[in-house]
Amino acid sequence: MRIETFTAGPDVLARFPGVRVCGRSGDRTVYLAEAAGVPYLILDGRPRPRGPAGPAGAGPVTVIEFEDETERARHLANWRAEIETTPATC
Repeated sequence: MRIETFTAGPDVLARFPGVRVCGRSGDRTVYLAEAAGVPYLILDGRPRPRGPAGPAGAGPVTVIEFEDETERARHLANWRAEIETTPATC
């Protein structure tokens, strides 16, 4: 597992086509993503936009890279109680 945290700069989510919302954990949006066959979990702490044209905001975005789906599933299972999941995506 490798963890990177970004505090500013380009939109991290744009690097992951097909990224999908998994749920919320506190003030963070939790996303699942894959790139080149590698599974990721993304924790987006940026403020949510207000209204359709609201700003993306600035805040920490943490990207966790896993060796395989099994490792990501174990990690998610440990967080399950904290994450308000979105049905059929997490």
